[in-house]
Amino acid sequence: MFRCKYPNRLKSLLLSCAAGTALLSSPALAQQVDSNKLLELMVDKGLVSREEADAMIEEARKTPLPPVPAAGVAPDGTQTITYVPQVVREQIKAELRAELGEQAQVQGWAKPGETPEWARRIAIYGDVRMRGEGHFFDAPVYDKAGLQIGGNYLDFVDWGRINGGDGFQSNQTAPGYVKPPYLNTAEDRRRFQLRARFGLKVKIADGIAADIRVATGNNNSPVSTNQTLGGDGGGKYHLWLDRASLRLTPLENVTIDVGRFDNPFWTSDLLFDTDLNFDGVAISASAPVADDLRLFGTAGAFPVYNTSFNFGSRNVAGSFPSKDKYLFAAQAGIDFRPAENIRLRLAGAYYYFDGLQGQFSSPCSWDQETCDTDPTRPAFQQFGNTMFALRNITPNPNVPPGASPEVQYFGLASKFELYSARGEIEYDLTDRIGLRLDGDYVQNLAFDRRAIAPLALNNFAPVIGTAGGQYDGGDTGWQARLLVGRLNLGTGQGSWTAERGDWSFNLGYRRLGSDAVVDGFADSDFALGGTNAKGWFAGANYAIARNSFLGLRWLSSDEVSGPPLSVDRLIVDLSTRF
Repeated sequence: MFRCKYPNRLKSLLLSCAAGTALLSSPALAQQVDSNKLLELMVDKGLVSREEADAMIEEARKTPLPPVPAAGVAPDGTQTITYVPQVVREQIKAELRAELGEQAQVQGWAKPGETPEWARRIAIYGDVRMRGEGHFFDAPVYDKAGLQIGGNYLDFVDWGRINGGDGFQSNQTAPGYVKPPYLNTAEDRRRFQLRARFGLKVKIADGIAADIRVATGNNNSPVSTNQTLGGDGGGKYHLWLDRASLRLTPLENVTIDVGRFDNPFWTSDLLFDTDLNFDGVAISASAPVADDLRLFGTAGAFPVYNTSFNFGSRNVAGSFPSKDKYLFAAQAGIDFRPAENIRLRLAGAYYYFDGLQGQFSSPCSWDQETCDTDPTRPAFQQFGNTMFALRNITPNPNVPPGASPEVQYFGLASKFELYSARGEIEYDLTDRIGLRLDGDYVQNLAFDRRAIAPLALNNFAPVIGTAGGQYDGGDTGWQARLLVGRLNLGTGQGSWTAERGDWSFNLGYRRLGSDAVVDGFADSDFALGGTNAKGWFAGANYAIARNSFLGLRWLSSDEVSGPPLSVDRLIVDLSTRF
């Protein structure tokens, strides 16, 4: 039999003790109910402490149970209860229900058939894409003497590989000179790729949300999360932190993004690849000025490159100053609906890249490991921008003139201060089929042909060194595109949903000068990725299931300026999202 004394006990404990006593006082029930389990239940509910329960069990082990007395109060003040009235049982149930309800509200327990409150603040999203693609080049043509008379130029230097490595020994008269690495422009290539992205969006509190996403990728390229299947002969691939940001909403229709987040500007891949994310802070806002007219805008500051903390520390004279790079940008536009099924959108933007242009170094000894302007070379680049040699190398005085090695890095010859205009008009044919015509124009306002031409090393430069050659480049770019069907399906821009049977088709033309935009951030699919390319592109998409589609694209490009380069690209995608 289990006994309890009520002096100095809480009411809930008394009631529970009474219930337990009543149960165990019945011989029939005592055989069915384990008093230890009852004590454990009371501990779990917080009615008694663990120490009290252990003490009760220990006392029961040491003291033989006396005969059950008749109902009443014993001389020692202990009361034996053989029956618990219905009203007491109902009171116990009501108190337990109230206590558990309060605890559930505080801790966010789920009701039967419902998800917990904290889970309703988390949204899981992601996508998986399988891709097969082929690159097809205009093969070189030779005459009987072995001289090339047609086809693609073969000696396009791979500047990205040089700048991402230990530099290039550019003095052709020095012992041990070897040619620089070149881009493949002659041999067709085929490959299979996958892209997998998984993210979480969490509402922390009113006005505060977080977004975290991981993605695949061959390397730390900012413009591609594609992973080439069998690319390194292994069976495992990397995951990269693709996004990590906080979004603050201090006012209605005003957001502040901080961290690494999706492109906050309304642009096309003429300027920024659709996979490109931005580091920094962006403030976006929109406001209606009439029932059919809304204004929108975005402004932000974004670090592009931060100099290593110990840059130049091994230099004899000590560390070098930082060479940080930033983007400062602003965009404003209008969203106009003259009719229910017609939408017109226009925007203009200004992008100022600070510190992106390469800088010629101070005199730097031929055997010096680091020169003071080495970080002004691009941290990542694709193809197209004009390059020039960065290092002002002092030759080795102990070797004959012209025999001293000159290890070089190469930087962007032009500054970048971009103005862009973008517009589109949409016409809804049905609820799920629309027609859209969009276009983009961009100009690099900081482009200076006279300053670039004497230093330019790409295009018509006869050799790689510190002196430039004949130069032909440009500072403008434009694109026009027509889309029909389920808009945004397969474009890689904006959000999209699809039901089985949805379709879309697009056709467009692009012309992008060598220094119109930063090639490291531009579209990675067209041509060899980057700038200095023109040509047609077309695509078709068909939804084979809900939010799953099969896509086909053909991109045909030629070099805008410089030696001939023709690249055709076929892309087949199977994509799904959740």
